[in-house]
Amino acid sequence: MRLVFFAPVVFLIFAGVPSRAQIQLPGAVGAPTPKGQVITPPRAVSPRPREEYSGHFTVAKPPELVGVLSKPLRLLGVRGALQIEKSGDRLVVTRFVAAGDKISHPNQPCEVSMGGEGPVRLKALGSPDGVHRLELDSSACPLQFDVLNGAVRARSPIGVCAFTQADCRIDAAGLWGPAGGSFSDAEIKSMEKERGAIERAMRAHFRTLLSKYKKDKPAAETVIKDQAAFSAERAQACRDYDREEATGFCALRLTEARDFRLQSQLAAEDAARKSERPRDERGRLAKPHILRTVAPPP
Repeated sequence: MRLVFFAPVVFLIFAGVPSRAQIQLPGAVGAPTPKGQVITPPRAVSPRPREEYSGHFTVAKPPELVGVLSKPLRLLGVRGALQIEKSGDRLVVTRFVAAGDKISHPNQPCEVSMGGEGPVRLKALGSPDGVHRLELDSSACPLQFDVLNGAVRARSPIGVCAFTQADCRIDAAGLWGPAGGSFSDAEIKSMEKERGAIERAMRAHFRTLLSKYKKDKPAAETVIKDQAAFSAERAQACRDYDREEATGFCALRLTEARDFRLQSQLAAEDAARKSERPRDERGRLAKPHILRTVAPPP
């Protein structure tokens, strides 16, 4: 009697539980599809093809010259004056003013002015560090200007420039750009975002360049030293820029210059390696190695 009573109870309990879908194992035959219905088999997902290293790193487009044309530029945003213009197909300096010390009395200030008697020609020197470089056509002071976004970085191949007739010695090296107070709040915020992107790109390009010297310890050490020295040089160069603590303009532009320099080094290294790659019997370059490339931020 007990077994008879227990069987109906078990039946009633499990009768109210909905049945679950059965799991179809791989290779098992499922239930037949309704007549006329066609089931398309799933497409096989092809693996993502690896990117082949082309053997040539392309430097990003350098800042346009129009960004500094007819703009009032000052050394560290406060000293002197520099104005670059375009005259026909030539680039000229229509105004250049730089302060210095007298040659005869080093403790006394003096000033040198160029362009008043006529514009001074600028010679194009190409882009040795990834950006346009111009040289002032002056035997007394052949300054070289690297064109950045809204500024130029000046350097002198002869060091301090001496103007004997004016009894004045000047040091015009450094960043020539706009005054710090000329930026709006929106521009300052935009520069903060831009610097973050350029910093990331610079570090990525540094790591890529370093990875190319895994078997060349001296070259790797040189790259590491240059990168380590850059932070200190940037801090020194931007220390006295007008309102730098509020805008960060100088640090942004020098970081930009550093990133372009790393890109130019990558391109030069790739060009050298491409020329050393073996060729087949038809004179074609051997298949390049598979490497991970680094692209600059949009």
